Formats: sequence, structure tokens, C-alpha cells
Amino acid sequence: MLSNSVDLPPVLLRIKNSCVSFFRRYFNTNSLIVATFVSLPIYLNFFLLKFGSTDNFLTEFIFTFLLLLALFVFFYKKHSFFQTGFFIGIFWFYWIGLSFRFYNLTFLIPFVILIIGLFYGSVFWLIKKIESFIKNVYLKKIYYILIFTFAFDYLTPFTFDWLKPEILFVNSFYGVDKITLFIVFFSILFYEIDKKFLLLLFIPLFFISKPPDLPDLRIYLASTDIPQKLKWQKRYISFEIENNFKLINKAMKRNFDVVVLPESAFPLFLNLHKDLMDKLKNLSFKIIIVTGALHYKNKKYFNSTYVFDKGKVKILDKHLLVPFGEYIPVPFFEKEINHIFFGDSSDYSTSKNFGEFEIKNYKFINAICYELTSEDLYKLKPNYVIGMSNLAWFKPSVIPSLQEMLIKIYARKYKKIVFHSINGFKSEIIR
Repeated sequence: MLSNSVDLPPVLLRIKNSCVSFFRRYFNTNSLIVATFVSLPIYLNFFLLKFGSTDNFLTEFIFTFLLLLALFVFFYKKHSFFQTGFFIGIFWFYWIGLSFRFYNLTFLIPFVILIIGLFYGSVFWLIKKIESFIKNVYLKKIYYILIFTFAFDYLTPFTFDWLKPEILFVNSFYGVDKITLFIVFFSILFYEIDKKFLLLLFIPLFFISKPPDLPDLRIYLASTDIPQKLKWQKRYISFEIENNFKLINKAMKRNFDVVVLPESAFPLFLNLHKDLMDKLKNLSFKIIIVTGALHYKNKKYFNSTYVFDKGKVKILDKHLLVPFGEYIPVPFFEKEINHIFFGDSSDYSTSKNFGEFEIKNYKFINAICYELTSEDLYKLKPNYVIGMSNLAWFKPSVIPSLQEMLIKIYARKYKKIVFHSINGFKSEIIR
């Protein structure tokens, strides 16, 4: 009888056995499973934003189930914290490297993704390593509760603080405040000691607070879908400008009070184009126009918001820039990095503070893309935020979902309503 197996030469057999041994030792399938469950809410939210709604009982039930399932799997399934953090970092933030396509640095994308995975893998490894020095079982659980409730607020490499456990709570029946997180983590971690602790999961359901009322304004949030590879090409700019005026006229015909266009809707230094400024000022007697564009002042470049109202314009410059996208956050090697990777392009300048403006006695906070995910912005007094983003840099990816969930965290925590106009995805009101 013939055998189906093939005898390998001794050298190949040793290589095979070495590879199998390596993957068995260093690749933990459970870590991939855990990271998948922890990432599922972001991907489901993306699907629902694109094709459905996240604001109904059924979706809230599903997100609540996924939240509790993810936490049980994370805390009770045996896995490698390093590998779990590695996969979470990649599943959540792989899109960061996609922007390198537009600097002719596509070859760097795999390296960027690998660095992201290694960084967050190291973070989770450190969490587990510290836990290994704690001998008391109860103290171990309290340690995890404190880490996952508070510690990630301080994980801000280059101001990037998007890895937040609160994201898992968004769209569920639960709120996103620290008390809710503390109780939920406490309940799940101490469930092992006494199943009655699960009853604590019902307490935070009574903590939900209502957002403020919508302003008595009809605000038209324009959505555009300009590919990033075309957005800054001179031959395409005239089309973008024409499209912007079509959107403004559309909002006017539908009797809106305000029209909001996305970040850099006018891909030029708008204040240097008198004809466009005059045209927008004239239209602002009929409708208030809020749009993104570049701003040149005192030999400095700004990413800005222009507010046209009754023939006047207010320019609000961006305060918080994107690291490695709008500035180099490494002062000692800034020139070298800029020269090697970005062709000696100039960094954007910033305003001293986040901007605020007023429309018909309602005060709004100005936010441009990355600023929308800054907690400090939401600490300002006005109840309303007008934000604009250009997400075409990272298309296709789940960044619209992740950004929206982060905005929801802060909007609910500080009781704000966010009017968000986007290029590359659907615009929406977030509360």
C-alpha cells in the first residue's frame, strides 16, 4: 500500500520543525481571537455608519453583548498580552501608514504597521509584566481595574491618544464615564470570585445623561468624496471650487441657515484669492458659510476654518496639528526627517488656542479633523462644535468609525453636539 506522506530530507525536516516550534512558541492563536473580539465594535460601527444606523435598541443590544463578550474573553481566556496588544494596534491603527502613499513612500507602509503593532504590543506586555509582581489575587484585579479605567488616558505618544477602552462602550446601553468603566470592569473581574458581582452591571444603566437640545438653526452638513490623489492637483482645483458653490447653492435653495463644507474644501490659500473671498462674502448675506481652506499670514501657513456671515469673514486657524502629517514632532531630527521623507516641505503653524465663533447668538467651538478627538477641546464652554475632516488620506479604512466613536465619547462626557462635515465619508450630527 502506497503512503500519501512524503519523506523530507533531514535539512528540510529540521527547518520545518524549527518553523513549527517557532510559531507554537511565539504565535498565540488566542491572542488573535482576543484582539478580534476587542476590535469588532469598531468594524461593526463602520458597517452600520455606511449602510445602517447605530441609534436603535437592536444595535445597542448587539454592542452591549460585544462589549461584555470582549471583556470576558480578554480577562478570562489565556493569551499573550504582547501579541494581543500587537494585533489590537494593527486592527485599530493600520490605516495610519496609508497616508504615506501620497508622499511617494508606499514602501514604508508595512514598516509603519509593524512599528504600530510592536508599540502597542509592548504597552500590553508592560501591563502584564507589572501585574506579575503583584502576588495578591484581589490586588491583581484592582490593578487591572485601575489600568483599564484610567491609565490609557495617559498613553499619548505624540498627542495620539486613540487607544481608549471607552470605545468598546460606545453605542452600547452604557455610558462612557469613568464611574461606568470602573463598575463594569469591577463586576467582570470579580465575577470569578462571586457570580453575584455581575448584578453590578445593571447599576451604570441609570447613569445615562441627555445631551443638550439642538440649536434653532438649520445646518447643512456637506459631504464630498474627492480622492486625495486628485485633491491638490491644479487641474482638479477648479472642479472642487465649482462643486463647493453647487453645495452652497443647494443649501440655499433648501432654506438652510448655515452650510458647512469639509476640511480644505477650497484646496488653496483662500485669503489670497480676492475673487473667491468676495463671492463667498456676497453669498453670506443669504446663508452663513463655514468652510475649510488654507490660510497664509506673515509668511506662515495655516490649516483653517473660514466663517462667512453677512459679508464679513472670520478665520480660525488650527490649534492641534497631526503629528508627522502637519508637523514633525521630533525637534532634534526635524530637518533631517523633513528632508528625507517629506521633501523639505514646511510645517503648518498653529493658533494659540482652540477657536470659537458665534452664529445667531449660538456659540460654536471650531474643530478641524484631528482636533475633534482632543478631550481638551470639549472642555470649552460652548455646547456646540462645528467640525470638518478630510478622511480621504486614509481611504479605504475604518478611520471614519474610530474617529466617530472617539467624538461620541467626548460629546457624551461633556454634553456637546458635534456637527461634522467630511470629505471621504458621510457627514453627520454626533451627540
